[in-house]
Amino acid sequence: MISGETSSRPEDVARAFELGVPVGGLVPVRRGDAEAWRLDTSTGSYFVKGYFEDLTGQLAVAMEFERLALEAGVDMPEPVAPADPLLGWVTRIDERLFRVYRWVEHRDPGLDVSGWFGRTMAQVHQLQPLGSGGLPQWWRQAVHSPATWDRWFAEARRLGASWADRLPDIGAATTRIAELCDGVPDLVTTHGDLKPHNIVNSSSGPVLVDWDAVRTDSAALEAGRAAYIVGAGDSQRIRRILTAYTAAGGELGWTGPDLFLSVTRNHLQVLSELIQVWLGQADAARWMGDRSTIESAIADRLLAMRAPAPPGR
Repeated sequence: MISGETSSRPEDVARAFELGVPVGGLVPVRRGDAEAWRLDTSTGSYFVKGYFEDLTGQLAVAMEFERLALEAGVDMPEPVAPADPLLGWVTRIDERLFRVYRWVEHRDPGLDVSGWFGRTMAQVHQLQPLGSGGLPQWWRQAVHSPATWDRWFAEARRLGASWADRLPDIGAATTRIAELCDGVPDLVTTHGDLKPHNIVNSSSGPVLVDWDAVRTDSAALEAGRAAYIVGAGDSQRIRRILTAYTAAGGELGWTGPDLFLSVTRNHLQVLSELIQVWLGQADAARWMGDRSTIESAIADRLLAMRAPAPPGR
C-alpha cells in the first residue's frame, strides 16, 4: 500500500503528461480508492488521478474497454496520454501510478439526466456483449445460508445491538440470486460504477467519468440497479431511465420480477460485510467509518430491505 499523501509535485505531473507549466498546485477534489486533484497549467485544466495501489492488471482491462467507449462516441472525458506510458494512459511517478484527463467543469448538478443516462447505459452495454453465462463471483458475495444469518443476528442480540431485533425475510431473494449466479442470458462488459457521482454535467451536456471499475454483469440486472440508484428511488425518474434504455436498444424483458434484484443483492452483500465487521469477525474497509457509523449503516440497510420493492418499468 502506498501512502495516502502524494510526494509528487505539480511540475512532475505536468512534465510526465506534457501539460505545460503549472499555475498553482495540485488541488484535491476527491479521495476514495484513489486520490484526485485539479491541476491548472499554461495549456488548460486537468483532472489528475493517483492510485494507492499498483492496479496495472485492472487498469489494463479497464482502459481497453474505455478505448472502445471513446471510439463509439460515448459521452466521456478525454484522457491525456503520458510522454512515457507504463500502460496505455497510465504512467508511474515517484513509484505511484497516475492518470490524467482534461478537466470537465460541473455546470448544473440539479439537471435531470434520466433520458441521457438510459441511452448512455444502453450504448455502454452494447460495446462488448458476452452472451449467456454465469454471473461474476462478486454476485455470490451476497449469498449466505439462513443459518449464517440467524447466527449473526443471535450474536448481535447477545451483544445488545438495537438493530438485531428482527431478521428480514431474505430467503427468497438469496435463493433467486444463487439461481441466477449459474446463468443469465445477457452478460456484458460494463462501466461497473454507474452512479450519480460519476455523472458530470458539463457545458456541452452530461459525461460519464471514472472507468476504472470495468467488470462483467448482466445488462438488464445492472440497468435495473443503476436506474434505481441514479433515479434516487423516484418511480418517475426510474421509468424515464428505463424507457430511454429500451428505446436505445436495451433489453429488459427476461428479468420479469427480478429487474431490481441487484438492488437487493447489494443490500445483502453490504449488510453482511457490515455485520461481520460489527461482530469483530472481519476488518473494516476504508469506506465503512467507525463503529457508530457502521451501526447506523446496518440499521439503514435493514430498513431498506424491509421497504417496498422498487416500481416496475
